[in-house]
Amino acid sequence: MSTRYAVAVVALASTVAAVAAAGEVGPVHLEGALGSRVPPPTAAPLASPSVLRLVWLDPAGVGVGAEPAARDEIRSLLVKMGATVSWRHGHAGEPDRPGEVRVILLDRAAANSGKAVLGATPSRFDIAPFVWVHVPSVCAVIGLDPRRSGFGMPLPESRVLAIALGRVVAHELVHALAPSVPHGTGLMSAELTRRQLTASSLPFDAEVGMAFQAALRGDPFGPRPDTGVLAVATASEEIVR
Repeated sequence: MSTRYAVAVVALASTVAAVAAAGEVGPVHLEGALGSRVPPPTAAPLASPSVLRLVWLDPAGVGVGAEPAARDEIRSLLVKMGATVSWRHGHAGEPDRPGEVRVILLDRAAANSGKAVLGATPSRFDIAPFVWVHVPSVCAVIGLDPRRSGFGMPLPESRVLAIALGRVVAHELVHALAPSVPHGTGLMSAELTRRQLTASSLPFDAEVGMAFQAALRGDPFGPRPDTGVLAVATASEEIVR
């Protein structure tokens, strides 16, 4: 079932701050800066329709240890959608680069949400798309201690976290690049469960791959949703989108 998730619902009693300049804030301030915005001019398309250029941005180091396997999981899912993926490391404070998509790891749960939000993406971007993931929330969903993320997590647990992070990121990348795609089943479920995040594989509907390929080509594929932030949560929470 397709749902819509606005930042006003997540915050419940507060309005998300205006969008900060890309990367100009660290993990302490980032979440409040990435929110609803006045619709800007149409963002520049990706530099090459055949290559999806992703940037790994982990200011707090919460993904250290899990990064290689997480990036592999993301690449594996996106390749199945018809994308060729390249990666580079980003740094807090660097400007947006047109043609890239930033993957931002946050070291805390969503502020004031009252919900286990795993990841989110704004529906509009000033320059280049970005998504963010609440690593502690992902840890909690799959039964890991969020305080042990990064270097403090044993290798087997780090591998489990990596797969879960990769799937949450892939889900949000579909929202960022093909925002007309509604929530559905498998990877694009509105509520990702522990079983889905830790299973040996996670399928997605054929229509998702078609819409993603169309987005990479720059072809329209349905209207863009008029909301501030699109998000995925756990199965115990119903997200309005």
